[in-house]
Amino acid sequence: MIKTGQQHIASLRDGREIYIDGERVDDVTTHPAFRGVVASIGRMFDFQSAPEN
Repeated sequence: MIKTGQQHIASLRDGREIYIDGERVDDVTTHPAFRGVVASIGRMFDFQSAPEN
């Protein structure tokens, strides 16, 4: 089964350690440096998982 965008975004909230400019990012899904690309990839998962596709 192909995961949805929401499932993909939720999977990124797994406690991984990401640093940007020496500062730890608590949640890559909401951080300004990453939230745009996270949303874009989420939309790709939604497109892929749509029954008509």
